[in-house]
Amino acid sequence: MSLLTQGADQFTGTATYVRELLLEFGQRTGDVRVHGLCNRHALANFNGCASPAVKLTAAKYPMGDSRATRALAVTAARLTARRLARQFADDACVVHYPLTLDVPSVRLPTVLTLHDVLHHDLPQHFSSAGRLWRRICYDAPARRATLVHTVSMFSKARIVDRLGVDADRVVVIPHGVDHLRFKPEPDNRDEALLESFDLPDRFLFYPATLWAHKNHLKLLDALKLVEDQELHLVLCGAPVGRLREILAAAEQRGLAQRVCHLGFVADAALPAVYRRATALAFPSVYEGFGTPPLEAMAAGCPVASTLVGPLAEVCGGAAIELMPDDPRQMAEAIDLIAGDLQLRARLRAAGLEHAATFSWARTADAHLDAYTRARGV
Repeated sequence: MSLLTQGADQFTGTATYVRELLLEFGQRTGDVRVHGLCNRHALANFNGCASPAVKLTAAKYPMGDSRATRALAVTAARLTARRLARQFADDACVVHYPLTLDVPSVRLPTVLTLHDVLHHDLPQHFSSAGRLWRRICYDAPARRATLVHTVSMFSKARIVDRLGVDADRVVVIPHGVDHLRFKPEPDNRDEALLESFDLPDRFLFYPATLWAHKNHLKLLDALKLVEDQELHLVLCGAPVGRLREILAAAEQRGLAQRVCHLGFVADAALPAVYRRATALAFPSVYEGFGTPPLEAMAAGCPVASTLVGPLAEVCGGAAIELMPDDPRQMAEAIDLIAGDLQLRARLRAAGLEHAATFSWARTADAHLDAYTRARGV
């Protein structure tokens, strides 16, 4: 089997999904041949995925770093679709668009990955231009695809309801966890990796892009109410123009000395931060999947999370619940998890057992089944 993948110009959670999928396919030389078509930035990120079973090619089209320039890049790519299509193997039989946008368009069976329909469910978090962009680049491609892949039963239900895609055309394949990286045993590199961060002795960790739906402000409200005044909050994730606002909000609440943002945290250092944290706090009000709770569990970090949307599926009873609109309840839950050593031990054990059921090998196997199904549609 041969298929086409695309790449992103920055390494995000979705790009991690592509990388892990390519690495797994590289070990299945008898099952699949992959020709990945990606832009030049993604090619550099994914180069370590190349193998006898995985070939990567840079697409020769312009890239953008804003909505306007990305729109121009997409237009240019669509105008040169035939040339782009010739860049992957002539015997391709299935095309997978793991980053949703279906460029180049092809006359072959397609599987398109769509993580969520956030722009429909929480439209207030988008400008009119942002909603239009997603309708063009998310909704329309999903309706055209042979099969739509999503990552949770929650997202499947929302895709069917909001986009009108037939339920039989939507397959649910959860993401996996890299258990070689996210493990409870400290790595001998942990201290060196964490040295530059100057972490507090006891802290909640929240790795998330600073989008409004990630609910940072309500978490700050909760932290102000927490009885344990020595407990800190450590953030990381893309600022998306909101870091100054969030740090100012922390200062207004008298939390300036207890809240910090680590900036960029390399993949190699992230498991070490989980292992050092007192607990993960995940107060998000909307997710398509929600990988950080699983990563934390695999690394032996107790988890306090909202259970909205797919997070009940993801956490599987191995987390203490946060009510996303109730800072006082969140504060009580945080005090409980931070102050009860036995509770943290129970959550740690339950989390390790639950996270073990998620693997990239299982995710890759399910993708191969989806490709086979797409060919037969």
